[in-house]
Amino acid sequence: MAARKPAEQGVRRERKSVNAVIEGEATVLGDYISADTVLPARWSFVPPDEMAEHVLEEAGPQVNPKIKSRAIIVAGEAFGYGTGRESPARALRAAGIKAIVGGPFGRMFFRNAINNGILVVDCPAVLGCGIADGDTIVIDLDASRVRWKEQAFEIAPVAPIIRNIIAAGSLIDYGRAVMAARDGAPA
Repeated sequence: MAARKPAEQGVRRERKSVNAVIEGEATVLGDYISADTVLPARWSFVPPDEMAEHVLEEAGPQVNPKIKSRAIIVAGEAFGYGTGRESPARALRAAGIKAIVGGPFGRMFFRNAINNGILVVDCPAVLGCGIADGDTIVIDLDASRVRWKEQAFEIAPVAPIIRNIIAAGSLIDYGRAVMAARDGAPA
């Protein structure tokens, strides 16, 4: 019996340079914003579009409209700490968030966000450098750099598996693509 190559190997090759750059306007948030502040438990079991209407509303009345109109969050220390519920990350995805930069992050939130297709980049150097609401941030994964105006901040390389999950849209979508590649079906 011939050895099978791992299905992921084919998927990785296809998605090598997908989502190499994420660029967008930023919403700047402070330190110690819990996952329960991102989305309180009472909104955890509503459809995603309704979650988006309530994401970060407890952080202040002006925050939710900013989140829904911008692709990137610059978050302070311990963003997403607390509960391990996946719904806060799903709510951010439904609101259109593509990436969160800053940190360090609550570890369960960090992984929940990635599993929901949101890139999370530990880059505490961006905090306190003057980034304001509405400023454009560029996350260049190939260069392992976050750029803002004339400044560049080095980041750790993002693992290929994480890039593949983000490119697929979520861990579930990535798993479906891996299974389809394994079975020889189109993803």
